[in-house]
Amino acid sequence: MAFKVRYSLRARHEEMELLELIVSRFGQEKAKEVYNKIEGVLDQISKMPNMYPSSQKNKGLRKCVFSKQTSIYYRIAKEHIEVVSFRTNRKDPDSFKA
Repeated sequence: MAFKVRYSLRARHEEMELLELIVSRFGQEKAKEVYNKIEGVLDQISKMPNMYPSSQKNKGLRKCVFSKQTSIYYRIAKEHIEVVSFRTNRKDPDSFKA
């Protein structure tokens, strides 16, 4: 049974910023491609939520390295997966507080 996927407000905002950046740099088609890839990864996570490792710095979070530029942080709840954040891999990880 697959879990439902929910987004925190922060994650939704960060996803929109990411897609807007891609549109401005690479165009609408590339942004659609990335969006579809995000949806595919989240679909996999909803079916196998433990497939990505637990974050070493943030207890209760798991980290999916989506691309070399971006990681998706999520947590597993009883009946859903909560996407917490889309983070750039270039930022200082110590500044991330969920």
